[in-house]
Amino acid sequence: MNENKIFVLYIGVQGIRSEDIPEFVQKVTKKISPTSIECEIISIPIQSPDTRIECVNPEYITKKGLITKHSIMMKKLQEELQYQLKQIKKENNE
Repeated sequence: MNENKIFVLYIGVQGIRSEDIPEFVQKVTKKISPTSIECEIISIPIQSPDTRIECVNPEYITKKGLITKHSIMMKKLQEELQYQLKQIKKENNE
């Protein structure tokens, strides 16, 4: 089984001009990309005000010992994602 994780960023782009979406998605992806773990990041812009991150790795869903570790890691990444998203929006509004 592949040990690498796949993180899917669903980036809320509602209210962002269509010509600014690619740059916005790139900024969010760059800010949240983990440097301490090997993973692949897939960024998907969605017409929603909400942004979320999910991890695709069946091993983290089926092995009991990894479920808690996975939940903690995903919560930390989600918090970091929300923080970075606020920072980027703040920079764009200045």
